[in-house]
Amino acid sequence: MPPFSLRPAEARDAAALTDLFLRSRADAMPYLFRPYTDAETATWMSAHVLPTHEVHVAVDDGTIVGFVAVRGEELAHLYVDPAAQGRGVGTTLLDRAKRDRRRLELFVFQRNERAREFYYRHGFRLVDRNDGSRNEEREPDARYFWTGR
Repeated sequence: MPPFSLRPAEARDAAALTDLFLRSRADAMPYLFRPYTDAETATWMSAHVLPTHEVHVAVDDGTIVGFVAVRGEELAHLYVDPAAQGRGVGTTLLDRAKRDRRRLELFVFQRNERAREFYYRHGFRLVDRNDGSRNEEREPDARYFWTGR
């Protein structure tokens, strides 16, 4: 049994999820253009992500160490605290996202090789690549699909 637990996210988690989102992205992708301020990101998390996505959090000793957000068949977000990586948090959150689904798609920045390798190991396959014109960061991305068993 992992040392963390999963639970559905709640509105009161918005600040912790925003902080985790910002720290994880800064750690994994320091080159990434940030089109929004921290305050704007916090508003987006509480007003858009939490109410419109199925969001689950991984909690270790009372602290949120990761989250996954799915909307329909799109895996929109999967972030793990940099200090908690390598402990199965991402895999557990991804397994939660796959539960009761036959298909998922996601977008990942092409330069984020660690994430691309993670998704490939977990059964996702590259469908296409883009020059960055379809995302706000204007960073070349790749689209991946997973189809269930």
